[in-house]
Amino acid sequence: MEEQLSQRLIDQRIRNRIMEAVETLADGDDGVRREWPDEYFESFYDVIPHRNRGGMYPNSAITADEKILLLALSHIVDVACDATPNNMTADELIATGWPQRIQPIASKALSLMRSRGRHREDQEEDSPSIIL
Repeated sequence: MEEQLSQRLIDQRIRNRIMEAVETLADGDDGVRREWPDEYFESFYDVIPHRNRGGMYPNSAITADEKILLLALSHIVDVACDATPNNMTADELIATGWPQRIQPIASKALSLMRSRGRHREDQEEDSPSIIL
């Protein structure tokens, strides 16, 4: 029988995945080249949906300050995604300037999240215990 995960443990895991997605955005042009345009956006949307799909879900592992920065990041990612056509190459997306505009906000969010660290994924924690 499968073990039922608590909502808190799910939230901790999602926060860790958010950090990974934000890291790609914080890498700017290098993140686009590494992931290509579709995955550059979609890895973020896997954890924080586009505003047309309801936006950010409540998450007990995210602080109020982290949420403020993630909402600002989500807004600019949504605008960038809406402003760029599908099926672009990495160089075409980079040429739009969007990765460079997204990068400072993503870097700030990532820095704040890293300052707290990452949560364990096998047990509930009040605060992250994996220091980066």
